[in-house]
Amino acid sequence: MHIKNKLLVPSLLSLLLLQACGGGGGGGTAFPTAPPPAADAPPADAPPSAPAGGDSGSVSAPFARGASARYQLLGVGSQTFGALSQSEQAPGGAMIRLNDNTLTGASATKEIAGDANFAIGRWTAGTVTRNSGAETLTGTDNRAYHYLAFNALPALPTSGVATCDTGVFTAPTYTGGTAGAAHSGGASGSASLAFDGTGGVVSGTLNISAGGATGTVSLNGTVTSPNNTPITGAFLSGGSGAAIQLGDHGGGAYVVAAGYAATLSNGARYTGIAKFRCI
Repeated sequence: MHIKNKLLVPSLLSLLLLQACGGGGGGGTAFPTAPPPAADAPPADAPPSAPAGGDSGSVSAPFARGASARYQLLGVGSQTFGALSQSEQAPGGAMIRLNDNTLTGASATKEIAGDANFAIGRWTAGTVTRNSGAETLTGTDNRAYHYLAFNALPALPTSGVATCDTGVFTAPTYTGGTAGAAHSGGASGSASLAFDGTGGVVSGTLNISAGGATGTVSLNGTVTSPNNTPITGAFLSGGSGAAIQLGDHGGGAYVVAAGYAATLSNGARYTGIAKFRCI
């Protein structure tokens, strides 16, 4: 009897680690989506795994949140965009609080990048607490949260053309569509920005790959005001597309932000965030 009790402990812990909560985060606009396919996870009778590795990446300076800061937070089946009134950044550069969304515990954040004008990264391990509840990320499956924080522009120019850099990206993570697909992949892309009487016209393409499959996402959209977030393609309805935002990158430069979803050639769907500096 004593031996049976010992065997039950890892099983119960494993069930607790597999609990996840969907929905929007606090302080922003959570776009509704259909219930996502079940995330890849270890079998219910498998022992719990320790978080995979620690943080990766770095920032050149802490993010200086202004009075009109904004953010994106994308997970499996959840997309949140809105004003950023509260934030906290760890000494290593990872954002660990975005309004009511927090990362605590034995945590890991990947693809950390940023300076005084933006912060980007991907939560892969730790306890994510949101208005909808708490979820434990193990770092051993596809479950992750991609974030971007930046400051909004006070107003949009009415003319001009900006040249964009090669961008920074979080590693896209699997959200459903094909069983057995790779948990994460890689991203690259290009963007351009022009201003006219309608707003900021963004053009570009993201190239997404994972497990030998590839796909693209169009970034063509017009941002009509500093707080506008145009949605392209089937971003909110199970296909490929993006949510585009513009921000202030300091020194006369602009942020082009794109939270995206990509359906690859094997039918698997991935999500991530891209950020370009345009001047």
